[in-house]
Amino acid sequence: MLVSVATAPNPGRTNEDFAIDSPETVVLLDGAGLPSGMDTGCTHGVPWFVRALGASIFKHATERPAALTECLADAIDSTARLHAGTCDLGNPMTPTSTVAIVRVRGDAFEWLVLADSTVVLSLPDRIDAIADHQVSQVTDRQRVEMAAELKSLGEAERRTALAHAQRQLMNTAEGYWVAATDPETAEQSLTGEVPLPTVQAAAVLTDGAARAVDDFAVMGWPDLMSQLETGGPHGVIGHTRELERSDPQRRRWPRSKCHDDATVAFMQREPEGLLGKRR
Repeated sequence: MLVSVATAPNPGRTNEDFAIDSPETVVLLDGAGLPSGMDTGCTHGVPWFVRALGASIFKHATERPAALTECLADAIDSTARLHAGTCDLGNPMTPTSTVAIVRVRGDAFEWLVLADSTVVLSLPDRIDAIADHQVSQVTDRQRVEMAAELKSLGEAERRTALAHAQRQLMNTAEGYWVAATDPETAEQSLTGEVPLPTVQAAAVLTDGAARAVDDFAVMGWPDLMSQLETGGPHGVIGHTRELERSDPQRRRWPRSKCHDDATVAFMQREPEGLLGKRR
């Protein structure tokens, strides 16, 4: 497949997304940002965690014929071992990340999604979008349940209180699933495959790049795939930033932050069977 990738941080912040690709495999992660000053128990931070985990996933997925869930589980385990001796991995605020993987293996196009990054497949008769939005559903529910408590707090304090509450339900049946320190969470991923010849194009997006569809509802997935075909990943991110800037007070589209890290990988079929990669 031909692969093009673009990423942009929340302006003024460090990018906590990570993407790595080959013509056959794309791995994309979106690290969970936390309020400034919050103790995570990790001396390395979220950007280090997503780079280490993403590189490990990519290595397993490209060098082994194992299932994507097994590749993810082994990568979570090996990444935890990298900093178990220096960091408190039992801290509930330890770095975490969404995971999205697509891989060509033989005549199959495989995908895996853990949490709310999205894989989009353009098939002959439909567009399929795969994501797990349980984390936002948990947060929305907690905003309602904690409304009285949150009302008396400033914005920074509200974010901290919600972050603590959200992490109490992390990787539980009552909450949501995300990559952290336990390899067994890989089994909670959404997975599937389709015949490779049926895949006309595919996209992998962090939630910050999917806002036009998921949060703002100004277009559907077919529209976004058409936008990718004409303007590429940079065009999608640029359009997302325009929408965000048009609502700086977050009144039209209520959200916790005006901007977010945004990353898009777009895969297209090779012309005349040639393998390659374009940026």
